[in-house]
Amino acid sequence: MSTYVPESPVTPEDLQLLGADVLAAFLVDGPAGVVREEQADGRVRASVAVRGEWNGVITLEVSRAAAHDLTRRMLLLDEVTEEDVTDAVGELVNVLGGNVKSLLVEGSVLGLPEVTDGDLGDSTRVEICQTELWWAGHPVHVRVWGADPDHDPAHEHRSTP
Repeated sequence: MSTYVPESPVTPEDLQLLGADVLAAFLVDGPAGVVREEQADGRVRASVAVRGEWNGVITLEVSRAAAHDLTRRMLLLDEVTEEDVTDAVGELVNVLGGNVKSLLVEGSVLGLPEVTDGDLGDSTRVEICQTELWWAGHPVHVRVWGADPDHDPAHEHRSTP
């Protein structure tokens, strides 16, 4: 038996265009800052939920080095704190989520962004589409997740023969 996954209101091509626009609009070009060694390892992950006719989550994932670099460029600072990084990465996923929401039917609501260096994995979501963007030599992973119909009482369970 296979499960039914609702059709995505957004495509990988949409994500590519929206993501490139958001990165270009928010991140001032300039030389990359120096990332202290203890900041270079790990990942920073951010998510924002969309609720309405379609329910889903938009996630953004970058290396810790990229997160610090984009924060410096976005905020035009030489030195950034972890709070600055959380704010900047959260704002990027929020703007990206707002752009995705604009592709949906009216009445959709954007949640508050969440930023973590831990796992965003949630067994109640199914990846709908993804894209990998490149900014200042850093990969930026953007994904759209839909509710897993096996864990979402709002969706009918359908199977195919």
